[in-house]
Amino acid sequence: VEADNLTSFGARRGSAEVMTRGTFYNPRLANLLMDGKVGPWTRHLPSGDVLEVYDAAKRYVDEGKDTVVIAGAEYGTGSSRDWAAKGTKLLGIKAVIAKS
Repeated sequence: VEADNLTSFGARRGSAEVMTRGTFYNPRLANLLMDGKVGPWTRHLPSGDVLEVYDAAKRYVDEGKDTVVIAGAEYGTGSSRDWAAKGTKLLGIKAVIAKS
């Protein structure tokens, strides 16, 4: 699917692969590791490489490293809350610690 025709990851709910990639693909995602850069980005540690969250998660799995997400109060809310659980599991994330 061309980027212009994608509309949103939510429109492709029938594909687990697409939804897994879209788990942290929020244009308003505020990752404190990113020094103000907003969107689906994170910093791979210890390399410092800036990657999309999906790519970083896959890299950590390939490296055999466990990952944990520290999240705010809005984590897991909204219409895709089931994917807040499924997507993190499919990305190899071991735990989510969120403000309640």
